[in-house]
Amino acid sequence: MFYRENGQFKSTYASDQQMLPILQDRMLMFGLLAFAFGVVPLVVSDYVFLSLLIPFLILTVAAIGLNLLVGYCGQISIGHASFMAVGAYAAYNLVLRVPQLNFLIVLVIAGLIAATLGMIFGVPSLRIKGLYLAVATLAAQFFTDWMFARVKWFTNYSGSGSVSSAPVELFGWRVDTPVEKYLFLLGLLIVFTLVAKNLVRGRIGREWMAMRDMDVAAEVIGIRPVYAKLTAFAISSFYCGVAGALWGFVHWAPGSRLHSA
Repeated sequence: MFYRENGQFKSTYASDQQMLPILQDRMLMFGLLAFAFGVVPLVVSDYVFLSLLIPFLILTVAAIGLNLLVGYCGQISIGHASFMAVGAYAAYNLVLRVPQLNFLIVLVIAGLIAATLGMIFGVPSLRIKGLYLAVATLAAQFFTDWMFARVKWFTNYSGSGSVSSAPVELFGWRVDTPVEKYLFLLGLLIVFTLVAKNLVRGRIGREWMAMRDMDVAAEVIGIRPVYAKLTAFAISSFYCGVAGALWGFVHWAPGSRLHSA
């Protein structure tokens, strides 16, 4: 550890339950945010934005979602890339067929569609766990690969099996340049990080951790495995679905293509 928390006493429950109760943590986080928003856009080249920072921010959203399932709930999954694909193609079809929707609403709906599929493929977790559950979740990967390659509606009947993404517009602001994409993704990442942190600090997060540590004991004290495990799969898949939509519309330049196979 670089510091100790000795001497930092808390006199109320509210101060003790802060997201960052240690002063040094708060100072470090505020410093990182100031550097990310104020310094990085001024000194980093477009190449670094497009090849490193933008993919890093998008995949961090997906990693947070996977960590909620694997790290906090203890359910192994190796098929979460399929939920990213679901989010990407759901966002593409929403933008194509309902162009009046704001892109933020598109992200939410795409995440919800991925969450629905995640709950479906999370049902085996009610009966199996460990390596067997990992193999069961891998079925999602093969299913989505087959679905997007064979059902031509998802690709708007494209003969090549690939589709072109549209530019992102938010309230009249077109997210076009690498700096704008970076700032947009960084803002979204902060929002999703805060939501995830508050989830794991609350009742649902404690239920996840109880299922992770000892599912039988958790059930004995009144925690419902169906609710705990499926909500973990749903929220985790939601994050991955949003990440997939961002990967298809923000990471790639307008006019680039999403491949279904």
